[in-house]
Amino acid sequence: MAITMRIGLEKDFIPERMSVGELAISTDTGLMRYCHGPNKIKLIATDEDIAEMRKMVNDFDLTVQQALADIGNLGQSQTERVNTAGNTQTQRVNTAGDTQVSRVQAEGTAQVQNVQATAAESIKNIETIGRAQIDAIKEAGGGVEQALSNYFALRRNGLVFTTKIYKYATSTSPVGVKMNANEGMVCEPSVGRQKGRDDYERYGLFHHFTCNFSVDENGFNHIDALEGQIGFTKYGKVQVGEVTMSAWFGIEDTAEAVLYHYSDSQTELTPHPMKESINPDGTLSPFMIHAKYVAGDIEGAPYSSKGLAPANGCQAEEAKNPVSYTGMIVYMHKLGGHYCGTTSWDLFYRQLMMIIKYGTTHSQSIMAGCTSYTAQYMNLVEGTGVTRVILTKSQAASYVVGSYVSIGEMGEATNNDRYYAYMHNLAYSVKILKIEDVDDVNAAIYVDAPEAFDTTLTTCISTMPWRSGSTDEVAGSDGSLGNNTNGKYAFKIQGIETGVGAYEVLGNVVTDIVTGEDGNPARDVYVCQDASTLSSTIATVRASYKKAIAQVPYTEASWRYITEETTDTDLGIMIPTGTGAGSTTGFADGLYTDTGTSGQREWLALGSLNLGAVAGLWILRAYYGWSSTNWYIVSGVSPNGTRGEWQAAA
Repeated sequence: MAITMRIGLEKDFIPERMSVGELAISTDTGLMRYCHGPNKIKLIATDEDIAEMRKMVNDFDLTVQQALADIGNLGQSQTERVNTAGNTQTQRVNTAGDTQVSRVQAEGTAQVQNVQATAAESIKNIETIGRAQIDAIKEAGGGVEQALSNYFALRRNGLVFTTKIYKYATSTSPVGVKMNANEGMVCEPSVGRQKGRDDYERYGLFHHFTCNFSVDENGFNHIDALEGQIGFTKYGKVQVGEVTMSAWFGIEDTAEAVLYHYSDSQTELTPHPMKESINPDGTLSPFMIHAKYVAGDIEGAPYSSKGLAPANGCQAEEAKNPVSYTGMIVYMHKLGGHYCGTTSWDLFYRQLMMIIKYGTTHSQSIMAGCTSYTAQYMNLVEGTGVTRVILTKSQAASYVVGSYVSIGEMGEATNNDRYYAYMHNLAYSVKILKIEDVDDVNAAIYVDAPEAFDTTLTTCISTMPWRSGSTDEVAGSDGSLGNNTNGKYAFKIQGIETGVGAYEVLGNVVTDIVTGEDGNPARDVYVCQDASTLSSTIATVRASYKKAIAQVPYTEASWRYITEETTDTDLGIMIPTGTGAGSTTGFADGLYTDTGTSGQREWLALGSLNLGAVAGLWILRAYYGWSSTNWYIVSGVSPNGTRGEWQAAA
């Protein structure tokens, strides 16, 4: 069935001016109306209205998606520029698929488009377009959350994106097979402003928008503003996140492989809602939010905002933050009782996006993160009142302009561990502005230190984790500022900054050492689903947290590469349950457990700037006590600390 779609101003859509079967979208309000009979107009405003429209034509939401994309930004960049002022372009879309017809005519601010139900066009610059559409809907009333709900509702199509990952006994390759709607899809991470190919951006399931978020006293998360709207900011005492459509997933375990399914709808293959999609009362939200940045500290409280050094527990005067599993209970609760450090669900989302979009469990083969950026060198030429350090040219070449370093006067100290205050006493986490040759042998590294300092031959310059926002200039959803796989740059996936050069400690997970079936010290995994009940008492943890279906195995105080991950679908966490792979096989990341026979360990994910090949989206270091802090342990500010229990309808 064909529908006629008209796009124009609100004043043009009075009943007398609309034809039967015409769907009208106004550019000045974002409202939609459908003419279902002579002078009979229905406002399309609720999920029920949208569902009714879907019944009338196949793939209705794809038709609407294309039409909305063509609205564009009302004079700004549009998905596909339909025309320039005074010109007319014509396209035809044929339902048989041989030809596709779309007639677009410029009439001042009005455009007319005839669309057949099977038409689906690629969408470019969807974030810009989406914000304009959401702004229009919000201006018409209902608020940003209702606008997003409507926006996402129009884009749900029930497609299932699947990646099959072979079990290690079947194939040691980390590369899977894309299936169902995922077949033939291509995703390439961007490098700086050079955008990579991203076939997924045409689907609402993968759309995401930068936002300010908050969590209320009952644990519900809220979108306060979207980027580009009045009141939005990335700086200061705010929480910056990425909001995306709520989603469903499924894990299918077969004899030879594990199939990972992801969809915008509940299907036979995707029976489980993403945990971030479940409200504290067990209802489903139309969207889910993830913190965009790791947390920085402002006046003793954590914020996911731009330009901050990651909050950490080193002894620098600017740091000393209690970022550990136990320390974050009080630290995050300074924001409110339901805030939490990075949760297992925040991590699982990124893992799942890697599997679905890139079809691999070897995350470092796509984007390594800052995992091999360890440079530390001594200054070679003394200076007074300077903001630079002089090294040999070959040493200076180890550093990246735009990255961050600390400069410290070690004096008689011999331990150059970044934990110590003297390693930062001249300049803490400052940006490298430029590197210039000073003669045939040496080069100077200039930094944006807040004040000049004196250097001696015992002055040391050390690389540090990236400050928040380093990936904001990277085009698209995924990628790094520079080489994606050289281990020097943080990256983003679905807009979420990741791998900044430090472990992310999970704020809602505890590993508890017990005796395993083989007699060795295994680790039970406990997950808290209510951040207001987070505890540092193991008896409370065992009684009130949820125990995962699998244990972490013993690795004899050594790194072992992971061959198997077991997903607890109720808790939304992947647990390493097999080892014996290599740095490019299986899950290609390391697992480390110590020889302790009792006690608790925190869950350290992603890896620090000195870990190299063992780091990645699946690394787990379960070695440090649950109160351990250091320069290489950071976390996020998660809005997902309190999630309810969803019950499927009978």
